[in-house]
Formats: sequence, structure tokens, C-alpha cells
Amino acid sequence: MTDIFISYKAEDRARVKPLFDGLTAAGYSVWWDVHIEGGAAWRETIRTHLEQARCVIVIWSEASVGSAGHFVQDEAAYARRRGVFLPVAVDSVDPPLGFGQEQALALVGWRGGRRDPMFTDVLAAARAMIEGGPRPRPTAKVHAIRRGPSAPWVAAGLLAAIAAAACGLVFVFAPTRLCTITGFGCPAPAAANSIAVLPLANLSADPSQEYFADGLTEELIGSLAKLGQFQVVGRTSSFKFKDSHETSAAIGQTLHVTYLIDGSVRRAGDMVRVSATLVDASTGFERWSETFDRRLDDAFAVQSGIAQAVADALRVKLMGGDVAALSTGGTANGAAYDSYLRGRELIRSAPNEAGDREALARFDDAIARDPKFTAAYAWRAIILTSLADEYTLLDDVRRTYEQAEASARKAVALDPGLPIGQAALGVVLYRGRFDFADAQAAFTQAMKSGAGDVTILSMFAQFNDALGDLQSGLAAHRRAALLDPLDALTHRQLGRGLFRARLYGEAAETMRQVLALNPGANDAHAVIGDVLYLTGDLAGARREYALEPLDFLRAAGDAMVLQRQGDLTGAQSALRRLSADRATPYQQAQVFAQWGEPDRAFAAIDRAFVIGDSGLLDLRTDPLLDPVRDDPRFAARLERLTGSV
Repeated sequence: MTDIFISYKAEDRARVKPLFDGLTAAGYSVWWDVHIEGGAAWRETIRTHLEQARCVIVIWSEASVGSAGHFVQDEAAYARRRGVFLPVAVDSVDPPLGFGQEQALALVGWRGGRRDPMFTDVLAAARAMIEGGPRPRPTAKVHAIRRGPSAPWVAAGLLAAIAAAACGLVFVFAPTRLCTITGFGCPAPAAANSIAVLPLANLSADPSQEYFADGLTEELIGSLAKLGQFQVVGRTSSFKFKDSHETSAAIGQTLHVTYLIDGSVRRAGDMVRVSATLVDASTGFERWSETFDRRLDDAFAVQSGIAQAVADALRVKLMGGDVAALSTGGTANGAAYDSYLRGRELIRSAPNEAGDREALARFDDAIARDPKFTAAYAWRAIILTSLADEYTLLDDVRRTYEQAEASARKAVALDPGLPIGQAALGVVLYRGRFDFADAQAAFTQAMKSGAGDVTILSMFAQFNDALGDLQSGLAAHRRAALLDPLDALTHRQLGRGLFRARLYGEAAETMRQVLALNPGANDAHAVIGDVLYLTGDLAGARREYALEPLDFLRAAGDAMVLQRQGDLTGAQSALRRLSADRATPYQQAQVFAQWGEPDRAFAAIDRAFVIGDSGLLDLRTDPLLDPVRDDPRFAARLERLTGSV
């Protein structure tokens, strides 16, 4: 059965084509008269589809409202009698006599952009009619000023202001202040090959399939990042525009990109339809559009197919031309892929111990269904490392790290060229075994084709921080922040890197931006407190420590500040709070170093080695340990940590 029938005058065909393409990309079956085959009884064919359609879009234009548009008007009358009439105006015209009581949706001046509120209004109204729901209220009127041809530059500025007002603090400093903290001039022109993949809309009948559309979006971001020739915005920043009605120009300006990829996913049984469109962000014009129908077990091939089509559309020569490499690490098992995507979604949506353990179960299920699913092994290693670092009891930490290492090595054995597999191995080696030499080799492999992936960049940056190569670490942190400008975690890691580099003012400012993005972020208040403490503002430091969500960081901060303020009783009380958690010897070492008690500081560092405290990864660069850094015993501990590297 036909979902949508479009009635229009032949003179308007070129203007109707983008509407047909957009509705088809949204997953609907759309009929217009170009489908009539030669020799067919054209009026009978039209009547058949007109009778079957659940929505009839009638295009009012200068051509169709006059006497020459009687066929369109007849079809409109028939559709109105059936209760499936949806009028749409492409010119500023009054509807024909007898049709004035129905308000037409406006596509006047529409350029074909599928994020344009004019198009999304038509799509929403058609969807409501097909599904039998109430017709939603149009939203495009509030954006009408941007379509005025006389002042497009004024319109762009207004849209940016609307975006900031609508989204609150998250956009107050974008893009200018964010560019400042990432080390790049502001404002700078978007790179010619810069792309943001916007969240694919879930058009499946089941809303619970949202995770599938989101997961496929993230996989596509990763695939494009591997090409090397594109500057691809990270997931968090792209997903700020999920379900957004912002125009392509406003999104492009905020994300600092030249192109957008937009589209939808419709999943039915073991089949999936992915519709994707490449849009010029500044103009809203489509550069390329295609629909991919695949079995679920071929979903990875959809990603590589879209990436290839985007590259062709932009006429960018791929490195080595190895497009097939984009889909490596995947699976041909639909159920395994489904579990993998659910695991990835849990990492984002439930960032806590329960969420991590459920994600681990999903990755285990994916591997059980396909023992050669490389990406699942890699992410299993990453989540196990996270569990070992944050939630595992001390007696089980070593065993958890060993499981993580085994999973990472399996990923590398299956596909040595998969960047996330090499990065996962690098993370496990330096965090779980303090094996910096082998970790460096793994990261070198990961960065060969993974340098455009925000996740891998961030892992690489943190590794270099721990290694003591702050210059390389900061370069990677800044690059990650540029690619994902609205991600609090990426900027938090940048802030920590700046703190280690003794760039205190910039570190504090960056952490304030983190709190604007995520007021509940861990560690941000503590770093600001550390900066204020080290620069002599003890009262300000105490206020910041009090706001820190993590108890052990609050206690460590209080112990340092109160001791320096002369409140020795309060300082000892804070130390007892800190020592009550036997997993905090590294923070105790920081406190003793600041108290001027080197013997107790080194004893705490040695306890940290015994339990494998991940805080030791800051040993080489931590400013709070500077009071004991020149002690000969410190060099011995560094040698124990880093070996020959």
C-alpha cells in the first residue's frame, strides 16, 4: 500500500523532487506520476494509488492554483473527502476557491534541507496522518526570518542566538570560548573536509530500537574517522542535536563543520533500511543522498557503503583506497551485532557499576554468538579495565586486569589493523601492568588509522600524560576537544592535562567549561581547587573542594588546605576520612607530600604499588608531588613505574 501520494503540476516537478527524496529517505513509500510506466492507463493508475494512499500531499503553487491546475484540484477534492488531504504551498499563493479553510504547510523558499523546520513540519504532519494521530503544530514560523533573501548574514547570526538561548549554557561559549581552550584561533573557518554525522532518526515501529539507530550512528562516525582524510566531529557533540530542529547552518556553525550527514534507520525483523544524506551545512543544499536496504547481518557493510559514497561525493581520494577496511572488526551475525550495540549504549546511558557490568554481559553475549567479533573483544577489554580501575574489590583487581588483557590480545590477534583493538591493548598494558613500552607500541599501531577517532585520541593523550610526554599528550587532548567540542569528558581530560603541564589558569578555565557542560562532573571542582590551593587562594580552594562529588578528593583537598591554614585538628580529621578507604594510598601520598612529610609520602606510594593503584599513573607529572620530586627515592619509584621507557 502507498503511504504518501504527491499531487502536483508537472511544471513544479523539479521543486517536488527534494520532497519526494526526503519522504522516501524517512522510510515511507511515496508515489508520484513519474512512476507511471510507458503505455500504462495513466488516469486509472493515478486513481488506484490515490485511493490507496494514507496521506495525499497536494502541492499548491502558482501553476496548480489557477485554471490549468484542475487535475491537482480534483485530486485534492478526492483526498479531502477521504480525510487524507495534506496541503503544502511552495509559492506564496492563495489556495483555489473552496480550499481556503485548510491551512497549508509552507515550503516557500525551501532548499531541500531535511533538518529545515519547514520540511520537518511536513514530515511530522504526514507521519501523524499515516499513523492516525493528531496533526502537530507547525514550528517553521519562528524561523521565517532566516529565509529572507536580502540579508542571509543577519539570518545566520539570529539562528546562532536562537541556538544559544534554546540550549542554555552548553552553547554560551561555543564556538569562540571552546576554540580558545582547545588552542585554536577563534573564529576559524571550518576545514573543507570537516563533517558531523547527526544522530540517525529511529523510524522503526518500536521506540525501544532507539539504541540501534544511535549505535549505527556511532559506528558510522568511527568508520569515517578511520579514513584519515576527514575531520569528523565526535559522538557527544553530534548527539547534542538529536531531535533538534536547528537548521544546517546553525548546526554547522556550532560544530564548526562544512558538511553534515543526516538520515534515518528503519528496522523491521532482520532487515534494516538506512537513508543518508550529505548536506552542505552553510546552504542546506544536498550534495548526495542514498538509501541502503540490508539484512541485519550486513549492517557493518552499510557503514562502509555510506562512507564510500560520502568520499565520492566530496571527491576526496582515500588513503590507499582501501574502503573495505572500514568495515573490519565487525560481524555477520545479526544477534551478535545487536548485543554489541546494546553494550555500547549501556556505556553511555548508564555510566555506573551496574551499567558497566551489564555492558560486559552484552559483549560476552556478542562474542558467544560470534567468537571472531573483533570489536566486541576490544570493547570488552575496555569495560573490564574500567571495572578494575573504579569498582573492583582490591583482591580481584589483578584478575580483572588479566581478563581485560586477554580480551584485548584476542582482538589484536583477530585483526591487528583495527585501531580500537590496539588502543584497548595499550590501555590495559599501561593501566593494569604499568607496561609503558609495549603500550607505546600498541598505541603507535592504533594511531596509524585511528588518529581521527575521539575515543582513541583521548586514550592516546592520557597515555602520554602518564608517560610524562606532556607535549604529545596536550596536542592529542586539544585535537580531541576540537573534534568533540561539546563533550564534557573530553574537556575534563584536557583540563587534567593542562594541570599536569602547570598551565594552571587554562586548566581552571577548562574545568569551568566542563561544569557548564555537565554541572555534576567528577574531578572538575577538585582540579580547580588544586589550582587555587597551589596558587595561594586557600579559601577559594576550600570552597571548590566542598563542591567536589567524589568523597576521597574532597577529603584530600580538605587535609591539604586545613593544614596550611593551621587547623591541624581539622587536617588530621580529613586524613582519617581519606584513610578510611584503603584504595586511596596515592591521594594520601599527595597529602603527606604537601604536609612536608616525605617518609610517609613514600610509604603511601609503596602501598599504592602493592594494590596497583591507578593513581600512580600521575606520578611522573603530578604537581602535588613536587615537594618530594627531588628526593632520590622518587627517581627509584619512577623507574619502578616506567621501566626503560
